[in-house]
Amino acid sequence: MNLSTLPDKAIRYRTLLLVLLGALLYIAFIGLRDLWYPDELDIAEVALAMFLSGDWVSPRRMGVIWVDYPPMIYWVGTVFSHLFDGMSAFSLRLPNALAAIGTVVITCAVGTRWYDARTGLWAGFALLTFLSFVYEANSYRPDVLFTLMITSGIIAYACGAGERPRLSLRISGFAFLGLAMLAKGPLGLLLPGLILTLWLGARHEWRRILELAPLSRIALAIYLPWVAATAGAMGWDNILYELYAQNFARFQEGALRGHAQPFYYYFKNFWLDFAPWSWLVPPAIWWIVRTDRWRDPQVQLALWWFGTFFVFLSLAATKRQLYLLPAYPAIALLLAPWLASVGRPETGSSADTPRTRPVRIYSFILAIVFSALGIALIGVIARFTSIVAGQDLNQQELEVAQGIRIPLAVMATVLLASGVWIILAWKRSDTRATLVRIGAAHVVLYVVILALVLPALGPTKTYATQSEWIREQIGSETNFGMVYPFGSKTASGKIMNAGVAKRGGFAYHTGAMVDLLADRAAVENYFREHPTSIVLIHEGSVDMIFSGEESAWRARVIRELRTGSHVYVVVRASQNPDASNRQESVQENQ
Repeated sequence: MNLSTLPDKAIRYRTLLLVLLGALLYIAFIGLRDLWYPDELDIAEVALAMFLSGDWVSPRRMGVIWVDYPPMIYWVGTVFSHLFDGMSAFSLRLPNALAAIGTVVITCAVGTRWYDARTGLWAGFALLTFLSFVYEANSYRPDVLFTLMITSGIIAYACGAGERPRLSLRISGFAFLGLAMLAKGPLGLLLPGLILTLWLGARHEWRRILELAPLSRIALAIYLPWVAATAGAMGWDNILYELYAQNFARFQEGALRGHAQPFYYYFKNFWLDFAPWSWLVPPAIWWIVRTDRWRDPQVQLALWWFGTFFVFLSLAATKRQLYLLPAYPAIALLLAPWLASVGRPETGSSADTPRTRPVRIYSFILAIVFSALGIALIGVIARFTSIVAGQDLNQQELEVAQGIRIPLAVMATVLLASGVWIILAWKRSDTRATLVRIGAAHVVLYVVILALVLPALGPTKTYATQSEWIREQIGSETNFGMVYPFGSKTASGKIMNAGVAKRGGFAYHTGAMVDLLADRAAVENYFREHPTSIVLIHEGSVDMIFSGEESAWRARVIRELRTGSHVYVVVRASQNPDASNRQESVQENQ
């Protein structure tokens, strides 16, 4: 297949092509690395509790109902783990990968319906290769499922409210929004509802706006039974507080979860998150405006879709890059007509033909950057031994250094070859071939990163090895302790213990409860209750615990345990008669 000419077969079999590429990028490598922070291990811990207990209604973390996220992400992880006869990184991530492929296929189908088959292919391919979308499709978080449900809901409703109105499609749209609420909470209805209200209002379709409220009952009918069932287990006061804290308090208070960011956060990250196509979005939007394509109701929907998410999330105090994920299909649908038209030779020269200059400038810069990065990596690899020797690396980092050299060499080769490949098309002024080569080069680059680079980083990311050691130390004990420095103070005056966010990794891999301890007295009391267990003291809390009794506490230390950038001093109960026999030399993580 000659990718540089986008043959008719690629357009004809666009869905199959996108599914195969999606399987390559989203499924092929999800089992090669352990679950990572942020989020994955905390979510996996809850899924494991559901998997073992059979309680599909109330998600539990450390034995306590935990509704930071609604249940869908735990449900799909548990279902697929049963299908694969055990929970693993692969079984947990697979539903997200399939959801990502589904979103790509829907985006392709919508682009085909709105425009033509070539544009549909570009819409799906652009979404497929957005950098952040690729990463999230390889992760275990609720945002990809949230994106699939919101995309399905908005598109189904729009199709049912178009030139051939169909109530069944509009009902289906709000049913998908109900599933979006089960994926990530009330914003799954509120934000799409706002998008549809603005879209219909701009078209003066007032009767359709009045219809939105009754249709919302469908979404609520899907979401509220779970809320009611969980409220029966934890109390209405508690679940209403959690829903408020997770969905509305975050809008005002970034300190609640430590994700406070300035208002320009999404604009700053846009250029990397939507790579490799982000730098072509401005000329595509300008072309939409210049040619009056913005008057098309479908284009308006995509503009309202992306704009509402972007503005709303920018105004919120709490921001993370993945929060914008449900707006990615909208950008793909806005960008695709320009990508399909800018290199189409049969369009000729007219006022509606996009200018090729942005592609030529961008492709030239990208080729130079790729080539420079490739040469720089080759230089690093040539001096790799001396560079590593000059660094003060711990054992985990040394393992990474030993395993990363070959992946970096492969990446250097891909970058250098891609730069040359793109510049050859640029020299021929073949805009279409240039665009295809940019996309294809990124597919290959993503494969190298997912298959080789990320797994090589495993020793600094995993909690599995450390947890195996902990499991051996505590034996039949079902609990061990952790002392972690307290974090920031919220607007309400509550000081958050950051250790809450660090227990999941240990709990998931050990199968034990991790009890947070605040001070020395709590540690001593804990050992009275669990004399054969251990306590992990974060290096930031060592001075507080050891103060005034340094030698006595040092005598109880059995090792240092490193997980990524965090170091814990592990201690045993002083009254444990086996402590002296089991004491190990203080060392870095094995």
